[in-house]
Amino acid sequence: MVSELRTFEVLSFLPPNSSIPSIDAARKPALIRILMKKLLSLIAAVALTQVFAFAGEFPEISKDELTKVIAAKTVTVIDVNGSSSWKEGHIPGALDFVAVKADLKSKLPADKAALVVAYCGGEQCSAYAAAATAAKELGYTNVKHFKPGISGWIASGAATEKGK
Repeated sequence: MVSELRTFEVLSFLPPNSSIPSIDAARKPALIRILMKKLLSLIAAVALTQVFAFAGEFPEISKDELTKVIAAKTVTVIDVNGSSSWKEGHIPGALDFVAVKADLKSKLPADKAALVVAYCGGEQCSAYAAAATAAKELGYTNVKHFKPGISGWIASGAATEKGK
């Protein structure tokens, strides 16, 4: 099968009038399935690489640390779960990213070294990266990720705020 696959790969790049023999028509569907699986695997690998690239770009902040900086009012928290989720309940003081993203600059502190924390639904969610990247592109240098997200916040028993 491997030699047939290589033959198929070679044949697909040759001009139509080439003198190399063609592959048996009965085997073409199997070879196409193999090529499609390999192509889909490659696409998935590239997509996962992009997701993990975001994951390493922003350091994480713990729930205890986040609770302290919220109490001290030394953090800007950004919720990226969408406006309806934000209205149902969000980390106290969190901005609704969907509602403020067009004017995010005016919602963030003037001090570019100020702590900005972005979060989304939970540990497997990478949507937080949109807000974290937006803050970074505005020049903020202390941008962190609350990895447990709103689901982890609620599971910890911490209070939420409802939006209006």
